[in-house]
Amino acid sequence: MSLTLALAGLWLAAGSVPASAAATLSDSEVRFVMAELSQPRPGVVLDAPSPEDLLRDHALWSVRRMRSELNESGELSPELLREAKHLQRERYALLEKNDRALLDGVLALRLGGFSVSALSIKASWPAPVALPAQVLAEPDFPAFLEAVRADAAAQGVPKAVLDEALNGLSVDQQVLAAENSTPEHTITLEQYLTAVVSEKRVSNGRLQLGSNAELLDRVSAAYHLPVPMLVSIWGMESSYGLNQGTFQVVRSLATLGFAGKRPTFFRKELLAALRILADEHMASRDLKGSWAGAMGQPQFMPSSFRSLAVDFDGDGRRDIWKSPADVLASMANFLAKAGWDQSTGWGAEVVLPEAFEQSLTGLSILKPVSAWRALGVRPAAGAALPADGVQASVLRPSGPGGRAILAGPNFRVLMRYNNSTYYASAGGVLADRISAKAR
Repeated sequence: MSLTLALAGLWLAAGSVPASAAATLSDSEVRFVMAELSQPRPGVVLDAPSPEDLLRDHALWSVRRMRSELNESGELSPELLREAKHLQRERYALLEKNDRALLDGVLALRLGGFSVSALSIKASWPAPVALPAQVLAEPDFPAFLEAVRADAAAQGVPKAVLDEALNGLSVDQQVLAAENSTPEHTITLEQYLTAVVSEKRVSNGRLQLGSNAELLDRVSAAYHLPVPMLVSIWGMESSYGLNQGTFQVVRSLATLGFAGKRPTFFRKELLAALRILADEHMASRDLKGSWAGAMGQPQFMPSSFRSLAVDFDGDGRRDIWKSPADVLASMANFLAKAGWDQSTGWGAEVVLPEAFEQSLTGLSILKPVSAWRALGVRPAAGAALPADGVQASVLRPSGPGGRAILAGPNFRVLMRYNNSTYYASAGGVLADRISAKAR
Protein backbone atom coordinates (compact mmCIF):
# COMPACT_ATOMS: atom_id res chain seq x y z
CA MET A 1 0.00 0.00 0.00
CA SER A 2 1.31 3.48 -0.88
CA LEU A 3 1.84 6.14 1.77
CA THR A 4 -0.93 8.17 0.17
CA LEU A 5 -3.39 5.30 0.51
CA ALA A 6 -2.24 4.62 4.06
CA LEU A 7 -2.78 8.25 4.99
CA ALA A 8 -6.14 8.32 3.26
CA GLY A 9 -7.19 5.29 5.30
CA LEU A 10 -5.99 6.93 8.50
CA TRP A 11 -7.95 10.11 7.89
CA LEU A 12 -11.01 8.28 6.66
CA ALA A 13 -11.04 6.16 9.81
CA ALA A 14 -11.08 9.36 11.82
CA GLY A 15 -13.89 10.75 9.66
CA SER A 16 -11.81 13.84 9.05
CA VAL A 17 -11.26 14.11 5.31
CA PRO A 18 -12.92 12.68 2.17
CA ALA A 19 -11.05 10.11 0.12
CA SER A 20 -10.95 12.48 -2.83
CA ALA A 21 -8.98 15.04 -0.79
CA ALA A 22 -6.53 12.46 0.54
CA ALA A 23 -5.96 11.23 -3.00
CA THR A 24 -4.55 14.64 -4.03
CA LEU A 25 -1.64 14.48 -1.59
CA SER A 26 1.89 14.84 -2.92
CA ASP A 27 4.62 12.52 -1.67
CA SER A 28 6.12 15.43 0.26
CA GLU A 29 2.79 16.12 1.96
CA VAL A 30 2.37 12.46 2.88
CA ARG A 31 5.79 12.35 4.53
CA PHE A 32 5.16 15.60 6.39
CA VAL A 33 1.70 14.66 7.64
CA MET A 34 2.59 11.09 8.58
CA ALA A 35 5.52 12.39 10.62
CA GLU A 36 3.36 14.94 12.44
CA LEU A 37 0.61 12.45 13.20
CA SER A 38 2.98 9.79 14.50
CA GLN A 39 5.40 11.76 16.65
CA PRO A 40 4.78 13.01 20.21
CA ARG A 41 3.14 16.42 20.26
CA PRO A 42 4.95 19.47 21.66
CA GLY A 43 2.64 19.67 24.66
CA VAL A 44 -0.65 18.31 25.94
CA VAL A 45 -3.52 18.86 23.50
CA LEU A 46 -6.79 16.96 23.43
CA ASP A 47 -7.33 16.77 19.68
CA ALA A 48 -5.03 15.67 16.88
CA PRO A 49 -4.22 18.34 14.27
CA SER A 50 -6.81 18.78 11.54
CA PRO A 51 -5.95 17.73 7.98
CA GLU A 52 -6.42 21.28 6.71
CA ASP A 53 -4.04 22.70 9.32
CA LEU A 54 -1.40 20.11 8.47
CA LEU A 55 -1.70 20.76 4.75
CA ARG A 56 -1.51 24.52 5.33
CA ASP A 57 1.59 24.04 7.50
CA HIS A 58 3.21 21.91 4.81
CA ALA A 59 2.39 24.52 2.19
CA LEU A 60 3.87 27.33 4.28
CA TRP A 61 6.97 25.23 5.02
CA SER A 62 7.39 24.45 1.33
CA VAL A 63 7.03 28.08 0.25
CA ARG A 64 9.56 29.11 2.89
CA ARG A 65 12.03 26.58 1.43
CA MET A 66 11.33 27.88 -2.07
CA ARG A 67 11.91 31.49 -1.09
CA SER A 68 15.17 30.59 0.66
CA GLU A 69 16.42 28.56 -2.31
CA LEU A 70 15.52 31.31 -4.79
CA ASN A 71 17.33 33.92 -2.73
CA GLU A 72 20.43 31.72 -2.49
CA SER A 73 20.70 30.32 -6.01
CA GLY A 74 18.09 32.06 -8.14
CA GLU A 75 16.30 28.85 -9.13
CA LEU A 76 14.39 25.93 -7.64
CA SER A 77 15.50 22.33 -7.41
CA PRO A 78 13.42 19.85 -9.43
CA GLU A 79 11.84 18.62 -6.18
CA LEU A 80 10.64 22.09 -5.15
CA LEU A 81 9.56 22.93 -8.68
CA ARG A 82 7.28 19.88 -8.66
CA GLU A 83 5.96 20.95 -5.27
CA ALA A 84 5.31 24.48 -6.56
CA LYS A 85 3.16 23.05 -9.36
CA HIS A 86 1.30 20.87 -6.86
CA LEU A 87 0.66 23.72 -4.44
CA GLN A 88 -0.61 25.97 -7.19
CA ARG A 89 -2.98 23.27 -8.41
CA GLU A 90 -4.19 21.84 -5.07
CA ARG A 91 -3.38 24.23 -2.16
CA TYR A 92 -3.70 27.69 -3.68
CA ALA A 93 -6.58 28.64 -1.37
CA LEU A 94 -4.51 27.83 1.74
CA LEU A 95 -1.84 30.41 0.96
CA GLU A 96 -1.63 34.16 1.48
CA LYS A 97 -1.42 36.60 -1.44
CA ASN A 98 2.36 37.02 -1.43
CA ASP A 99 2.97 33.27 -1.30
CA ARG A 100 0.58 32.73 -4.20
CA ALA A 101 2.49 35.38 -6.13
CA LEU A 102 5.73 33.47 -5.48
CA LEU A 103 4.28 30.27 -6.93
CA ASP A 104 2.80 32.07 -9.92
CA GLY A 105 5.99 33.98 -10.64
CA VAL A 106 8.43 31.10 -10.37
CA LEU A 107 6.27 28.88 -12.58
CA ALA A 108 5.83 31.64 -15.13
CA LEU A 109 9.60 32.07 -15.27
CA ARG A 110 10.04 28.34 -15.69
CA LEU A 111 7.30 27.75 -18.22
CA GLY A 112 7.50 30.99 -20.21
CA GLY A 113 4.01 32.19 -19.22
CA PHE A 114 1.04 30.18 -18.12
CA SER A 115 -2.59 30.26 -17.00
CA VAL A 116 -4.03 29.52 -13.59
CA SER A 117 -7.61 29.06 -12.46
CA ALA A 118 -8.54 29.66 -8.84
CA LEU A 119 -11.80 30.56 -7.13
CA SER A 120 -13.56 30.56 -10.54
CA ILE A 121 -11.28 33.35 -11.79
CA LYS A 122 -9.09 32.67 -14.82
CA ALA A 123 -5.97 34.69 -15.49
CA SER A 124 -2.81 34.37 -17.57
CA TRP A 125 0.66 35.82 -17.37
CA PRO A 126 3.41 36.33 -19.90
CA ALA A 127 6.83 35.21 -18.75
CA PRO A 128 8.27 37.86 -16.38
CA VAL A 129 11.88 39.04 -16.62
CA ALA A 130 12.47 38.40 -12.90
CA LEU A 131 10.53 37.88 -9.72
CA PRO A 132 9.59 41.10 -7.90
CA ALA A 133 11.66 41.88 -4.82
CA GLN A 134 8.61 41.94 -2.55
CA VAL A 135 7.77 38.37 -3.56
CA LEU A 136 11.25 37.18 -2.61
CA ALA A 137 11.39 39.17 0.63
CA GLU A 138 11.52 37.05 3.79
CA PRO A 139 8.53 37.43 6.17
CA ASP A 140 8.80 40.23 8.74
CA PHE A 141 8.42 39.38 12.46
CA PRO A 142 6.97 42.79 13.48
CA ALA A 143 4.38 42.45 10.72
CA PHE A 144 3.55 38.96 11.99
CA LEU A 145 3.05 40.35 15.52
CA GLU A 146 0.82 43.15 14.23
CA ALA A 147 -1.43 40.61 12.51
CA VAL A 148 -1.56 38.56 15.72
CA ARG A 149 -2.35 41.70 17.70
CA ALA A 150 -5.26 42.49 15.39
CA ASP A 151 -6.68 38.96 15.67
CA ALA A 152 -6.29 38.92 19.46
CA ALA A 153 -7.97 42.31 19.79
CA ALA A 154 -10.87 41.02 17.70
CA GLN A 155 -11.19 38.16 20.21
CA GLY A 156 -11.47 40.64 23.07
CA VAL A 157 -7.93 40.77 24.44
CA PRO A 158 -7.40 44.29 25.88
CA LYS A 159 -4.78 46.60 24.37
CA ALA A 160 -2.91 46.83 27.69
CA VAL A 161 -2.48 43.05 27.76
CA LEU A 162 -1.26 43.00 24.16
CA ASP A 163 1.18 45.85 24.76
CA GLU A 164 2.65 44.11 27.81
CA ALA A 165 2.98 40.76 26.01
CA LEU A 166 4.04 41.76 22.49
CA ASN A 167 5.91 45.08 22.65
CA GLY A 168 9.62 44.56 22.11
CA LEU A 169 9.25 40.83 21.46
CA SER A 170 11.99 39.17 19.40
CA VAL A 171 12.52 35.77 17.82
CA ASP A 172 14.04 33.28 20.26
CA GLN A 173 16.79 31.45 18.38
CA GLN A 174 17.11 28.95 21.23
CA VAL A 175 13.52 27.87 20.58
CA LEU A 176 14.18 27.34 16.86
CA ALA A 177 17.33 25.37 17.69
CA ALA A 178 15.31 23.15 20.03
CA GLU A 179 12.67 22.52 17.37
CA ASN A 180 15.28 21.60 14.79
CA SER A 181 17.34 19.37 17.05
CA THR A 182 17.04 15.64 16.47
CA PRO A 183 17.98 12.78 18.81
CA GLU A 184 21.34 11.22 18.03
CA HIS A 185 19.95 7.72 18.34
CA THR A 186 16.72 5.85 18.89
CA ILE A 187 16.43 4.35 22.34
CA THR A 188 14.76 1.06 23.14
CA LEU A 189 11.72 0.66 25.38
CA GLU A 190 14.02 -0.89 27.98
CA GLN A 191 16.25 2.21 28.00
CA TYR A 192 13.25 4.52 28.14
CA LEU A 193 11.64 2.69 31.07
CA THR A 194 14.93 2.64 32.95
CA ALA A 195 15.21 6.43 32.61
CA VAL A 196 11.57 7.35 33.24
CA VAL A 197 10.54 4.75 35.83
CA SER A 198 13.54 5.47 38.04
CA GLU A 199 13.79 4.51 41.68
CA LYS A 200 13.82 8.19 42.62
CA ARG A 201 10.63 8.88 40.69
CA VAL A 202 8.95 5.84 42.24
CA SER A 203 9.97 6.78 45.79
CA ASN A 204 8.94 10.42 45.29
CA GLY A 205 5.60 9.21 43.93
CA ARG A 206 5.02 7.17 47.03
CA LEU A 207 5.82 10.23 49.14
CA GLN A 208 3.15 12.15 47.21
CA LEU A 209 0.63 9.40 47.99
CA GLY A 210 1.12 10.15 51.65
CA SER A 211 1.59 13.92 51.71
CA ASN A 212 -1.34 14.62 49.34
CA ALA A 213 -3.58 11.71 50.35
CA GLU A 214 -6.74 13.72 51.07
CA LEU A 215 -6.40 15.87 47.94
CA LEU A 216 -5.69 12.87 45.71
CA ASP A 217 -8.74 11.05 47.05
CA ARG A 218 -10.97 14.05 46.33
CA VAL A 219 -9.65 14.46 42.78
CA SER A 220 -9.94 10.72 42.15
CA ALA A 221 -13.56 10.71 43.32
CA ALA A 222 -14.47 13.76 41.27
CA TYR A 223 -13.00 12.52 37.97
CA HIS A 224 -13.05 8.74 38.41
CA LEU A 225 -9.31 8.37 37.91
CA PRO A 226 -7.05 5.99 39.90
CA VAL A 227 -4.79 7.82 42.34
CA PRO A 228 -1.55 6.03 41.29
CA MET A 229 -2.11 6.98 37.66
CA LEU A 230 -2.57 10.65 38.55
CA VAL A 231 0.65 10.58 40.54
CA SER A 232 2.43 8.77 37.70
CA ILE A 233 1.49 11.38 35.07
CA TRP A 234 2.40 14.16 37.50
CA GLY A 235 5.82 12.62 37.99
CA MET A 236 6.50 12.09 34.31
CA GLU A 237 5.38 15.55 33.21
CA SER A 238 7.22 17.68 35.73
CA SER A 239 8.83 15.48 38.41
CA TYR A 240 6.00 16.46 40.76
CA GLY A 241 6.36 20.14 39.95
CA LEU A 242 10.14 20.48 40.02
CA ASN A 243 10.69 20.73 36.23
CA GLN A 244 8.14 23.00 34.55
CA GLY A 245 10.28 24.82 32.01
CA THR A 246 11.67 28.35 32.16
CA PHE A 247 10.87 29.67 28.68
CA GLN A 248 8.59 32.67 28.22
CA VAL A 249 5.56 31.00 26.64
CA VAL A 250 4.39 33.99 24.60
CA ARG A 251 7.84 34.50 23.07
CA SER A 252 8.22 30.77 22.33
CA LEU A 253 4.83 30.55 20.63
CA ALA A 254 5.41 33.75 18.66
CA THR A 255 8.75 32.39 17.46
CA LEU A 256 7.25 29.07 16.37
CA GLY A 257 4.16 30.68 14.87
CA PHE A 258 6.41 32.90 12.78
CA ALA A 259 9.30 30.59 11.80
CA GLY A 260 8.50 27.08 13.06
CA LYS A 261 7.49 23.94 11.17
CA ARG A 262 3.87 24.09 12.41
CA PRO A 263 3.01 27.81 12.12
CA THR A 264 -0.76 27.30 11.96
CA PHE A 265 -0.80 25.30 15.20
CA PHE A 266 1.53 27.61 17.13
CA ARG A 267 -0.19 30.80 15.96
CA LYS A 268 -3.48 29.45 17.34
CA GLU A 269 -1.73 28.56 20.59
CA LEU A 270 -0.25 32.07 20.76
CA LEU A 271 -3.73 33.58 20.49
CA ALA A 272 -4.91 31.20 23.23
CA ALA A 273 -1.99 32.26 25.43
CA LEU A 274 -2.86 35.94 24.99
CA ARG A 275 -6.44 35.18 26.02
CA ILE A 276 -5.13 33.38 29.12
CA LEU A 277 -3.22 36.52 30.11
CA ALA A 278 -6.46 38.49 29.90
CA ASP A 279 -8.76 35.90 31.49
CA GLU A 280 -6.44 34.93 34.34
CA HIS A 281 -5.05 38.44 34.91
CA MET A 282 -1.48 37.27 34.43
CA ALA A 283 1.66 39.01 33.23
CA SER A 284 3.43 37.38 30.29
CA ARG A 285 6.60 36.99 32.39
CA ASP A 286 4.67 34.60 34.66
CA LEU A 287 3.45 32.42 31.78
CA LYS A 288 6.35 29.99 31.67
CA GLY A 289 6.82 26.55 30.21
CA SER A 290 8.80 24.47 27.73
CA TRP A 291 10.48 25.73 24.57
CA ALA A 292 7.32 24.66 22.69
CA GLY A 293 4.93 26.54 24.99
CA ALA A 294 3.77 23.59 27.14
CA MET A 295 2.83 25.14 30.46
CA GLY A 296 3.09 24.35 34.14
CA GLN A 297 3.14 21.04 35.96
CA PRO A 298 0.73 19.24 33.59
CA GLN A 299 2.54 20.65 30.49
CA PHE A 300 -0.72 21.86 28.91
CA MET A 301 -0.62 23.83 25.70
CA PRO A 302 -2.60 27.09 26.04
CA SER A 303 -5.64 25.71 24.18
CA SER A 304 -5.81 22.78 26.62
CA PHE A 305 -5.49 25.15 29.55
CA ARG A 306 -8.40 27.24 28.32
CA SER A 307 -10.72 24.26 27.84
CA LEU A 308 -9.56 21.81 30.52
CA ALA A 309 -7.69 23.52 33.37
CA VAL A 310 -9.63 23.45 36.66
CA ASP A 311 -9.80 25.78 39.68
CA PHE A 312 -10.08 22.91 42.16
CA ASP A 313 -8.92 24.89 45.21
CA GLY A 314 -11.61 27.53 44.62
CA ASP A 315 -9.37 30.59 44.78
CA GLY A 316 -10.68 32.04 41.51
CA ARG A 317 -7.60 31.11 39.45
CA ARG A 318 -6.61 28.03 37.49
CA ASP A 319 -3.03 27.84 38.71
CA ILE A 320 -1.31 24.86 37.08
CA TRP A 321 2.10 26.23 38.11
CA LYS A 322 1.83 26.36 41.91
CA SER A 323 -1.46 24.83 43.12
CA PRO A 324 -1.30 21.01 43.54
CA ALA A 325 -5.12 20.93 43.64
CA ASP A 326 -5.46 22.72 40.30
CA VAL A 327 -2.61 20.67 38.78
CA LEU A 328 -4.03 17.27 39.71
CA ALA A 329 -7.64 18.14 38.88
CA SER A 330 -6.62 19.58 35.51
CA MET A 331 -4.72 16.42 34.57
CA ALA A 332 -7.62 14.28 35.77
CA ASN A 333 -10.09 16.38 33.78
CA PHE A 334 -8.01 15.88 30.64
CA LEU A 335 -7.85 12.10 31.06
CA ALA A 336 -11.56 11.90 31.86
CA LYS A 337 -12.46 13.95 28.79
CA ALA A 338 -10.10 11.80 26.71
CA GLY A 339 -12.19 8.76 27.60
CA TRP A 340 -10.67 7.07 30.67
CA ASP A 341 -12.71 3.99 31.61
CA GLN A 342 -12.55 3.35 35.33
CA SER A 343 -13.84 -0.21 34.87
CA THR A 344 -10.54 -1.33 33.31
CA GLY A 345 -6.88 -0.70 34.11
CA TRP A 346 -4.34 0.71 31.71
CA GLY A 347 -3.02 -2.71 30.73
CA ALA A 348 0.00 -4.56 32.12
CA GLU A 349 3.59 -5.42 31.57
CA VAL A 350 3.58 -9.01 30.36
CA VAL A 351 5.82 -11.97 29.60
CA LEU A 352 5.44 -13.62 26.19
CA PRO A 353 6.19 -17.22 25.30
CA GLU A 354 9.47 -17.79 23.49
CA ALA A 355 7.73 -18.68 20.23
CA PHE A 356 5.37 -15.66 20.26
CA GLU A 357 5.01 -14.24 16.74
CA GLN A 358 6.21 -10.64 16.40
CA SER A 359 3.57 -10.19 13.68
CA LEU A 360 0.90 -10.36 16.41
CA THR A 361 2.19 -7.19 18.07
CA GLY A 362 1.03 -3.62 17.44
CA LEU A 363 -1.85 -1.34 18.32
CA SER A 364 -3.72 -2.31 15.16
CA ILE A 365 -4.19 -5.89 16.44
CA LEU A 366 -6.95 -6.16 19.06
CA LYS A 367 -7.97 -9.35 20.82
CA PRO A 368 -9.83 -10.10 24.07
CA VAL A 369 -7.50 -10.65 27.00
CA SER A 370 -8.78 -14.24 27.13
CA ALA A 371 -7.40 -14.80 23.61
CA TRP A 372 -4.01 -13.43 24.63
CA ARG A 373 -4.01 -15.74 27.64
CA ALA A 374 -4.68 -18.64 25.32
CA LEU A 375 -1.63 -17.62 23.27
CA GLY A 376 0.54 -17.81 26.37
CA VAL A 377 0.63 -14.14 27.43
CA ARG A 378 1.25 -13.93 31.19
CA PRO A 379 1.51 -11.00 33.60
CA ALA A 380 4.99 -9.94 34.63
CA ALA A 381 5.86 -10.16 38.32
CA GLY A 382 3.67 -7.79 40.30
CA ALA A 383 1.32 -7.10 37.39
CA ALA A 384 -2.27 -8.20 36.80
CA LEU A 385 -4.02 -8.65 33.47
CA PRO A 386 -7.30 -6.86 32.75
CA ALA A 387 -10.54 -8.84 32.71
CA ASP A 388 -10.82 -11.50 30.00
CA GLY A 389 -13.38 -9.59 27.93
CA VAL A 390 -11.29 -6.41 27.60
CA GLN A 391 -9.95 -5.75 24.09
CA ALA A 392 -6.19 -5.25 24.14
CA SER A 393 -3.06 -5.20 22.01
CA VAL A 394 0.40 -6.64 22.64
CA LEU A 395 3.35 -4.31 22.11
CA ARG A 396 6.99 -5.39 21.94
CA PRO A 397 8.79 -2.37 20.43
CA SER A 398 12.31 -3.78 20.82
CA GLY A 399 11.48 -7.02 19.04
CA PRO A 400 11.73 -10.64 20.22
CA GLY A 401 13.25 -10.87 23.68
CA GLY A 402 12.34 -7.30 24.58
CA ARG A 403 9.94 -6.14 27.26
CA ALA A 404 6.29 -6.48 26.31
CA ILE A 405 3.16 -4.51 27.18
CA LEU A 406 -0.49 -5.51 27.03
CA ALA A 407 -2.25 -2.27 26.05
CA GLY A 408 -5.88 -1.93 27.05
CA PRO A 409 -8.32 0.86 26.11
CA ASN A 410 -6.91 3.27 28.68
CA PHE A 411 -3.46 2.86 27.15
CA ARG A 412 -4.81 4.78 24.16
CA VAL A 413 -6.13 7.45 26.53
CA LEU A 414 -2.61 7.87 27.90
CA MET A 415 -1.40 8.29 24.34
CA ARG A 416 -3.77 11.22 23.96
CA TYR A 417 -1.86 12.89 26.79
CA ASN A 418 1.40 12.20 24.95
CA ASN A 419 1.31 10.55 21.53
CA SER A 420 3.89 7.86 22.30
CA THR A 421 3.60 4.16 23.07
CA TYR A 422 6.75 4.51 25.18
CA TYR A 423 5.14 7.27 27.25
CA ALA A 424 1.92 5.32 27.79
CA SER A 425 3.90 2.20 28.74
CA ALA A 426 5.98 4.13 31.24
CA GLY A 427 2.89 5.82 32.68
CA GLY A 428 1.29 2.48 33.40
CA VAL A 429 4.43 0.78 34.71
CA LEU A 430 5.23 3.77 36.95
CA ALA A 431 1.68 3.78 38.35
CA ASP A 432 1.99 0.07 39.15
CA ARG A 433 5.36 0.60 40.85
CA ILE A 434 4.06 3.52 42.89
CA SER A 435 0.99 1.61 44.03
CA ALA A 436 3.02 -1.47 45.00
CA LYS A 437 3.53 0.08 48.45
CA ALA A 438 0.50 2.35 48.45
CA ARG A 439 -1.01 3.52 51.70
